Amino acid sequence: MNTPSEALGRLFRLVVRLFLVAAGAVFFFSLLLAGAIAALGFTLWSLLRGRRPLVADIWRVQRQMRERAQARGFTGGWSARSSQGAAAAAAEDIVEVQAREVVAGQGRIGPQS
Repeated sequence: MNTPSEALGRLFRLVVRLFLVAAGAVFFFSLLLAGAIAALGFTLWSLLRGRRPLVADIWRVQRQMRERAQARGFTGGWSARSSQGAAAAAAEDIVEVQAREVVAGQGRIGPQS
């Protein structure tokens, strides 16, 4: 039976639900804005100090890690190769070189430290 109190209860629940959704959206966008301002501030601070921004380093490191993992045969899922096959592939990737001592000031490119 529809009584006026049930209709008011439904209306009250709807208003509370809309208020909570709006409060959540405001909270989410305020955190998003705070993160964007912090990222911009850190980037500008890095540039003012003459350093590469941290965000560029994060993406570079992530790309290097992905390339190293792919070079080892990891494709992001379960590998079909056995551990013996991986060891054989790793043995084929080994390149032996002649070691030499690096003396300061000889054969270096760039500024001397």
